[in-house]
Amino acid sequence: MSATEIEGPKPQINPMVHVIAPLVAYGATVLVRKVLQTGYRQITGTDAPDTHDPQVKFARALAWTVITASTSAVVEVAVYRYANKRSQHL
Repeated sequence: MSATEIEGPKPQINPMVHVIAPLVAYGATVLVRKVLQTGYRQITGTDAPDTHDPQVKFARALAWTVITASTSAVVEVAVYRYANKRSQHL
């Protein structure tokens, strides 16, 4: 039994997805980061930590980096999956 028989045929993806999806993912990521920064400011009363500032404690900078990076990755995956699903219906 071949891999194609197990997995089934690969769906056709519209080539425009490869152009539009990265742009949408970038815009969504920028928006999500702004929302995270605004939420952080509202909850803590201070700006989000600047990870490049040597006076920011390492643990705080690392925690903020993990939060923003993981949230951005989830948004990117969601955008790509949505774009791929929509392109199959065109």
